[in-house]
Amino acid sequence: MRSVRDHYDSFLGPHYSWILGDFEAARDANAKLFASLSLSPQPGDVAVDLGAGPGCQALPLADLGYRVVAIDFCKPLIAELESRRGDREIRTICDDFRRLPQYLPDGAELIVCLGDTLVHLPDEAAVIMTIDVVSAALKPGGQFLYAIRDYISSVPEGSQRFIPVRASDEQIFTCFLDYGVDAVHVHDILYRKTAGGWEMDISDYQKLRLDTAILNALLQQNGLDVTVLPPHEGMILVSAKKPR
Repeated sequence: MRSVRDHYDSFLGPHYSWILGDFEAARDANAKLFASLSLSPQPGDVAVDLGAGPGCQALPLADLGYRVVAIDFCKPLIAELESRRGDREIRTICDDFRRLPQYLPDGAELIVCLGDTLVHLPDEAAVIMTIDVVSAALKPGGQFLYAIRDYISSVPEGSQRFIPVRASDEQIFTCFLDYGVDAVHVHDILYRKTAGGWEMDISDYQKLRLDTAILNALLQQNGLDVTVLPPHEGMILVSAKKPR
């Protein structure tokens, strides 16, 4: 099984935006989310995008007026974000977001971790470390937003484990899920049409089965006020604020 980072760098990253389907629609959905939360940055306010990908969160945050720090460990996705940012004030960093403190000595007013990013951490210790890092990096009055899929309340069986993601005349992408006690073993399958016919490429990696109740308890232990928000794009969405 590949590490998550290797899976994204060598397999998923170059095809991520195609798999996403419509970058502009994803960007606009996040812009509507941020508008619904009445985010109103003051001049100089910093927003951090953990697991920034191609920029679906970073771009609308910059358009709101934040100085954005966008972190992702996938080089192809960071390169794509850089190609999209234009003259927006977005600083891109290709690194593990657990090393956030070395890039953010003065803290941030907003930290977002959307797109099911937290489940890509390697283990429980990494999750605890991330919650500690985020909690410490928030300025008083700052807000942390995270979103994850529900991997806890039910376990797909049989054909439900096969998920068709996207298809075109040239490519087909699907995935197969194998649920364990603490993690989901994900098999990503890409078919590409070539002159000689269809070729198949498979890569597998692991996602954690994170429980939002545990995540929220960790945030509360760090002194943050937690609110479960209406779902966003089919994911559980949570806000945690640091008291002033």
